[in-house]
Amino acid sequence: MRLLRRPNLPSGASWTEKGLPLFGSFDFFLKRADFLREGSKKSPNGHFNFYYGSYPIVALSGEAARASYFTTRGLDLNAGFRKLFSAGPDIDHMLGRNLGAYFIVLFKRLTSKEHLASCLPRLINDAEAAYSAIDTSVAPMDPFVVLWNVLYKMTHRTVGCTEVAEDPALQEQTIRYYEKLDKTSALQVMFPWLPTPTRLYKLWAGAKLHMLFADIIKDRRRTGRKAQDTMQILMDKGESDLLTSAFIIGALFAGLINTAVQAAWILCYLAYDPIWYAKVREEVDSVVAKYRTSEEQTPVDVLRGLSLEAWESEFPCIDLGVRDSIRLNLMGASIRQNTSGKDIEIGDTGVVVPKDAFAVYSVADIHMDEAVYRDPLKWDPARYLPDRAEDKKKQHGYIGWGTGLHPCLGMRIAKLELFVSTAIFFAMFDFKVVDKNGNPTTKPLPRYNQNALSAKRMVDTVFFKCERRF
Repeated sequence: MRLLRRPNLPSGASWTEKGLPLFGSFDFFLKRADFLREGSKKSPNGHFNFYYGSYPIVALSGEAARASYFTTRGLDLNAGFRKLFSAGPDIDHMLGRNLGAYFIVLFKRLTSKEHLASCLPRLINDAEAAYSAIDTSVAPMDPFVVLWNVLYKMTHRTVGCTEVAEDPALQEQTIRYYEKLDKTSALQVMFPWLPTPTRLYKLWAGAKLHMLFADIIKDRRRTGRKAQDTMQILMDKGESDLLTSAFIIGALFAGLINTAVQAAWILCYLAYDPIWYAKVREEVDSVVAKYRTSEEQTPVDVLRGLSLEAWESEFPCIDLGVRDSIRLNLMGASIRQNTSGKDIEIGDTGVVVPKDAFAVYSVADIHMDEAVYRDPLKWDPARYLPDRAEDKKKQHGYIGWGTGLHPCLGMRIAKLELFVSTAIFFAMFDFKVVDKNGNPTTKPLPRYNQNALSAKRMVDTVFFKCERRF
């Protein structure tokens, strides 16, 4: 009966998508980007209302709404993500604290110079080991497989635990659980209390991950063994096993659905663009030449000796490439819930987000805006150079790393992992695109599905023929 008494939709938006009785608008799940774009077109003021199950949602568009959406307190990112994206359980009552708020506090430590500098040697070793294992004499390499595995290990180095990073069997086991967590059905989001197979699988996978991490924690306590990782930081703070595992599960999940996918995309874009491929290759070679202290050093030896400051400042071409890769492949919508306890007005648009209702903003509204980005479907790192500065044309013109009150907490970690994975690959290989049999191909790079709910691996789609440089 609760579903039959859905709250009234707010005023301000000039069009309402009726949807189906009880279920609301299925296309918000099935074709999210298309649904939000078409709804905005139908509305005279660009904003519209709809239901998703029992959830009332206000879809926003345009510069004024975007500026207010990203800078208004009370629009909660974590609540919106949990209920309308991951459909995960709320465990704050079990933890005795707000996990989202705890994330913010802990990430300040995990993005500190001290922590990242301690992680850096292991990130480089992980990349070198994975790339050294590539057999260039046989089948071509699938970047969406190799880079996924590399970034998974790296992310355990920065926000996870050493035992998984150093045990291939544990890596394979935990990745399978994360793949279950990444699956969400429309019905599961609409009716979170419904015991759908997807929900049960996710609960099972989350429980298995918690038990696995809890076993590692118990073994460390029993043996007195310590490690230089985030798990140990939380243990030394005296945090509960549940909070420790919950943080690691959440942080790893964010890294997998974002950074691990982008690591492959950036190499794909570079492989298809000879101009920027040459720029990045020259950039990496120049850094190696600048910091080389001995002729006996391999390029990776030189890169291993770089300070954190050098890694963060010496690769501007890679940085630009990553920036546009994220613009093209960011998930379809930003989601917030009004948790302020009162109605929120969206700037001077006349739109109101009622208390407990949701607001969504389509990423494509700005990232695919032809008035901002020239040829927006093209990967073009030069669009951010000072002479073009396309992302500066409008307020919050680029939201790939978050913006306003919600900058990406893990941006510094993600950038470091992406710089290392890309630079080490260029230092070790020359590479080109081939088909799955290793033959030259002129097949264009597949475009990312704008309707996808999150960045996805394009496994068995793009292949590289690699030649070792040393």
